[in-house]
Amino acid sequence: MTSRTTPRITLDTNACDIIHDPDKRPEIMPPADARRLRQSIADGEVLAFVSEATLFVECLGFADKLAYLAVAGTRNPRPVPDPRRAAVFVDLASIGIKLLHAPLIGAEIFIPDMEWAQDVVYSQSDRQGRFFAFCRNYPRHEPLITLGNSLLAGQPPVPAGRTISQGPTSLGVEIPQGWAIAIKREWDNADEAGRKKLRRQVGPIIGEWCDTLIVGSHVGYGNDIFCTADEGKGAGSNSLLFHGNRANLNQQGITIMSPVEVLRAIS
Repeated sequence: MTSRTTPRITLDTNACDIIHDPDKRPEIMPPADARRLRQSIADGEVLAFVSEATLFVECLGFADKLAYLAVAGTRNPRPVPDPRRAAVFVDLASIGIKLLHAPLIGAEIFIPDMEWAQDVVYSQSDRQGRFFAFCRNYPRHEPLITLGNSLLAGQPPVPAGRTISQGPTSLGVEIPQGWAIAIKREWDNADEAGRKKLRRQVGPIIGEWCDTLIVGSHVGYGNDIFCTADEGKGAGSNSLLFHGNRANLNQQGITIMSPVEVLRAIS
């Protein structure tokens, strides 16, 4: 932890539910302790944050994730976040939890009640540089691009981008992501068995990509503790948060704690 008096904690997706509903996962954190941690956040004894990549993971179902990726970079309508999941983050915002940028998602899934974190530890440019320096060491969405391009080879061409103008001023060119459109088409045209197969193939890639973005947000903003309720035992050995890889993250200055360990550290 740094020398700052108030610790800065990044909450992983699974830790968010415990803070939102202290009674939800008693096997991970006793409810009384979860309530104490929630109150510590509300009282400002700890500054807590979530990544916008967490909102992508938590607020969109699988099909909507594919729909979102297929329209990213254009002005086409976005899928609507699940109101039940969005309500979790509205609640977290009410106790002071703020949102970390993850530039590769693009701030397009937005919970209006959540404030963006300020660049306190590092400047905006330094924060962005730290984010990308961390993320570029991992595959991120490259496996999705490879898969999508292979599917696109057997599909009709993706329509070309179009220039967006406002009056006499050009606002730039929309560039559809062909690989993402191809995956979305594959989903739309598949039968139930085909959808199950695609979900088994694509779901873990999206999850791993978002884990990288979430930890990248944490690194970019220079937060002190990455709080996760996941022990990483079920993940593959190549997974970012696999328990066997956490020593490597620690060597990069990333301190990982469970919610129980966070409460001990701030008590």
